[in-house]
Formats: sequence, C-alpha cells, structure tokens
Amino acid sequence: YAGAGSGHDRYFYEHQADMVAGAVAPPKLELANQDLVKSHIYSIWLSKAGINFGDSMNQILDLEKSEYPLKADLMEQLQAAQEPVTFQKCLDATRSILADAFCQTDLERVSWYGAAWLEQTLDHALTAFDRACDRWRKLYGAAVEQRDESLQMINRVTAGNATKQEKDVADRSQREAQRQIDILVGQNQSKNNSQFEFYPYRYFASEGFLPGFNFPRLPVRAYIPTGRDKGDYISRPRNLAIREMAPGNILYHEGSKFKIDRTKRFTKGNENEYQRLVVCHSCGYFHTSVVDICENCGQKPTADKQGKPANITKVLEMDTMSTRRRERITCDEEDRLKSGYQINTYFQFTDHRKESAIVADADGTTLLKLTYGETAEIMRLNRGLRSTKEWGFRLDTGTGQWVTAANAQSNSSANIETDVHLLVKDTSNILLIEVTDLPEQNPEAFTATLQYALARSLQNLYKLESAELGTERLGEKGNQILFWEAAEGGAGVLSQILEDPQSFQKLANAAQEICHFHKEKNSCAQACYECLLSYGNQWDHALLNRHMIGGFLKQLRGSRIDRHAAGVSREEQYQKLYSQTDPNSDYERVVLEAIYQQGIKLPDTAQLLIAEANCKPDFIYTAQKLAIFCDGSVHDSPEQRQRDEIIRDDLQYVAGYTVLTFHYRQDQDLTAKLAELKALLN
Repeated sequence: YAGAGSGHDRYFYEHQADMVAGAVAPPKLELANQDLVKSHIYSIWLSKAGINFGDSMNQILDLEKSEYPLKADLMEQLQAAQEPVTFQKCLDATRSILADAFCQTDLERVSWYGAAWLEQTLDHALTAFDRACDRWRKLYGAAVEQRDESLQMINRVTAGNATKQEKDVADRSQREAQRQIDILVGQNQSKNNSQFEFYPYRYFASEGFLPGFNFPRLPVRAYIPTGRDKGDYISRPRNLAIREMAPGNILYHEGSKFKIDRTKRFTKGNENEYQRLVVCHSCGYFHTSVVDICENCGQKPTADKQGKPANITKVLEMDTMSTRRRERITCDEEDRLKSGYQINTYFQFTDHRKESAIVADADGTTLLKLTYGETAEIMRLNRGLRSTKEWGFRLDTGTGQWVTAANAQSNSSANIETDVHLLVKDTSNILLIEVTDLPEQNPEAFTATLQYALARSLQNLYKLESAELGTERLGEKGNQILFWEAAEGGAGVLSQILEDPQSFQKLANAAQEICHFHKEKNSCAQACYECLLSYGNQWDHALLNRHMIGGFLKQLRGSRIDRHAAGVSREEQYQKLYSQTDPNSDYERVVLEAIYQQGIKLPDTAQLLIAEANCKPDFIYTAQKLAIFCDGSVHDSPEQRQRDEIIRDDLQYVAGYTVLTFHYRQDQDLTAKLAELKALLN
C-alpha cells in the first residue's frame, strides 16, 4: 500500500528494496535534546525521593487551599530529596546514566551541557515540578469559578432575582463545570485510570517534566461536551493545534461536530495575558521586546507587502479551548474555513551553539549560505482567516468567547478586543538556508521548488517521516528556507549536515532522482505526487516546477560545505577548538597552538566520534578526511599502544581516513610533523 498523495510513500513504493533489504536503520533520536535530558533527570530525582503520585492530581495538590499548593507531606518528601546526601545520590545516578557512550556522543557536540548545568537542573527540580502543575491548576480553578458563578445565579433565581431563562443557562453551565472538575480529578472515568488525560504520570509526561515519547509535549487541549452529563478533553500537538484548534474551526469527535468557541485563558479579562512581539519580515526573526533594528539581519522591522504589521501588541499563547456542539455548518462558514488560516513561522536564536557555513561549487562560487542554530525557538503565529481582511481574531475578554465578524454587530459586549493573534512556541534545532543568487524570473517558484526538493531528499536520506521535519520559506526576498526538527525530542539530523562536507552532494543526487532527472517521467510536466506535490503543500502547487532547479541541482552535485568561510574568524575557530580539547591532555593544546602560530589551516572539529571506527581523533579535517592524534604519556603502555594501532587501522582502512600522529617525546620539535601536515592539506 502506498498513499497516492504522499511523495514519501510513492518513493518507497518505487524503491521497494529499500524497505526490506539490508540492515534496518535504527530510529533516530537526538539524545542531546535539552528537554529530553531534563525530563530524565527529573525522573531520577523523583525515584530517589520515593514519590508515588497515585492515580489523581488531587493526591498531589491540596484542593482545599487557595491556589492549590503541593500537599504538605509531598512537599516534605520533595524537600528531603534536596538534602545534600540524597542530592548527591541523584547527581551520581544521573552522571552514571549520561556517561553512556551513546549519550556522550551527542552531548559532547552541544554547548549547554556540563557539570554546572547538571547540578543546576537538579537544584531547580522542585521549582520545575511545582511549575508543571500550573496548567492543571488553571483548568481546575477556571472550572471551580464557573461552577460557583453558576450556583450563585441559580440561588438568585431561587430568591426571585433572575429569570427562568437565566436559570437554564446557569444549570447548563454548572453541569459543564462539574463535568470538567470530574475529568480533571479522574472521577467517573470509564477508561483505565492510566489512560485518562489527567492521570498524573501521563499529565507530567505531557508537560515535559517526565519522559513521555508517546504523548505530545505541552499539548493544547480542547474541552468537548459529548452529552448532557458527559464531556472529554482532547489534546493536539502545538504545531497542529495552531490550526485545528483555532477560533471558529470545526472539530469532529465521535461522529459529532464541535466548533471552537471560547478560550479558557480569559475568564474575566486580563490585559497581562497579552504578549508583545516585533517580527522582522525581511528575515523571519522575532523579538520579544520592542526593537528598532532586527537583531538578526540589521534591517528595520516594518509591515510586509500584504500590510501585516511588524509590531504586534495583542498576542495570546494558545491555551485550553472550549467547544460547543454544532448540528450543521452554514455555507458561509464552510467557505471561510476552506480558505484556511494565515499562519506564519518565525525563529529566534538562543545563547547556545550557532554555526555558519557556505555551500560552494567546484569553481568556488557560493551557492547557499547555511546557519545552524542549536535549540532555537520556533514561533508559529496565527494571524486569522485568509478569507477576511482583518488581521487576528476578535475576543470578548469578559467571557473568553471568540467573536466572528458575522455576529460582531449583534454582540453588545463592551469587552471585545480586535487584532488578537494566537501563537505556539517550541524549541528545536534549525537550519536556515539562504539562496545567494535567485533567478530573475519566478524567484518565488524557484525557492519553493528547491524547498520541497530538499525536504523530500532529507526525508529519504535520513529515513524521516514528513511530520518529523518542518519547513517554511522566510523573508520578503523569498530566498530563505527554514528547516526544523518537528519530531518530539528531535532526530539529530540537521546538525549532521554541517559535519559532512559532501552532504549537499548527496542531497542534490537524491533530489535529482526524486524529480525524475535520473529517469525521466514524461507524464510529469512540472511536478507530481511522486516527486514534489503533497496534500501538505497544496497552497504552493501552482509554484512548483522541477525543471526550474535542474541546473542548480547539477551545481550542488559538485559542491562542498565550507564551515569557516561564513563569518567565523580564525581566532574564533582556534578558541572553539581549544575549548573542545581533552582537559587532561596538555599535549593536544601544544599541537593546536603550534598549528595556529604557524598559520596552517586549522582543523574543522575536535573530539568527534567516527562511528565506523568507533574512535575520536583529537582533531579532524573533514574535507581532507585527515585525522590527527596527539599522544601523551598515557599512550606509552604496551596495552594502550596495541589498542591505538587497532583503532587507527580501522579508521584508515574501514572509514577511509588518513591518520597523522604527533607523539610528545618523538615529536618534541614539531617542525617535521607540521611540514607533513601542510603537505597533506595541499
């Protein structure tokens, strides 16, 4: 079976041997994902504290006190885990687990991990646990408030101060609030306790506090009233919820239709809930404070060609939504929803590793500029329906109800706010690709076609599902393509691209095959579902034309990645390599200093694992496949020399590297070895 509308499925249908032949590729997971590592650290901390959550959040939080704090006995247990003896046990256990070779391979590549970070994470574990309860507290508090207000209205009716119609509304509201409370504490659950939405272990996994690979992290939820005395919460990953749970959208649940009607975030109106953003339409960068100049590209943020403002003052992070049942949908509503929502993606670099490179062809001409950002922030902003001329949505801040343009005039509330934008955020590794020379004709079509050709190539080469890789074009020039790892935990793919100088050769070759350049398909005039088209990129179908990128892919076939030609100075590269050396090896730093002082090309990286030989050379020149070893006194023992010989033979004959060894006694005068290094680099 192959999905007719899935290029990914069609590719493997045509390459059936790739599905069944050879070694099975292990699933990819970024073991150095910061959120993933934190959740495992927290699970160790809870284990050492001897915590048992029970089967309901009411066994964790004291619901009889205001603001619902942690129960006193639980707080005592958690505080005891912060005492020096238990804290040290947690630290030792964590270090032992993370010392695994697979973990260390990934952790050594990232900039945020270290002994201080590990201790700080454990030190803040109690605060993080308490904060992870906040979303449940908000949901429970809102439901209790709704129940109490409804009961007050019912009492007013009893006292003769309200109408029967108001009583009916209050009755429905009170029943709905009680259903929500029952769901939150796990009362009257027909499902197995461990399967309901707010089962504590499941809840903390969804909040990212505990590992939970089968649950979306920090999902957006919607309350569905499924019957007179029944209801349920459904959750969606944030990148889907920004569209599926947007105001006015229709959800289908158990054969019924429900319309997104209200947000739980505003129960009585609170201006402090709004965030303010400044987005740069030139490069796609976002800022959380007012700026006059973009921190990324240096341009002044202004409105784009469509009139979308750069300064957005009413931004609401998506939270739990409420729905109401709809028996039928009008033609007008259906037409509006068919046009979809105006959703834009923006990014922001963090303080972690950021690396630049270029992709140059055989003549040295720069084809692409690359920027890799480790644990960058991805923001997706819903600016409203495409079919309307308004930006954002209308929100009644008194009730939290979303107001459509059609019923705005009949709504007499004085609390209606306009231009309310919705956002979701995530943390992910990103790769920003800038095309340096766009064709004069149809530049947008060229970039769009290249975008989906590279996306399909990445999916096929690295065995990714389409949902595991996000991509979007950025910038008004139309020459920037953003890729991010959309899978929970990340796949660790984008960081590998810069490490292989020939990666774009491989991607271009795969793209040529996907676009039928290896074996022409006459029935594909411009693009088809076997190459570039998919249901997910329908808005771009009119732009896609595989023939536009044929010549460019040929250039990429002969390209190489240069990691130091894109703004990284020699001094910066030296300092980076110096920081990557083994702290216990002074001789590594002696050799590196000599290379630097002699003006010889610096290595590309240090202490990088070569999987084929299962070894880490001290320095590597990736383009030349040259591995440098700096042997100090620990390499003098016969046993170590024998191990070194085996490993370096594997590196040379299995992985295809040239090996150059510096020895602290034999090469006290480094002149001869440095001359040999120069010769190998030329």
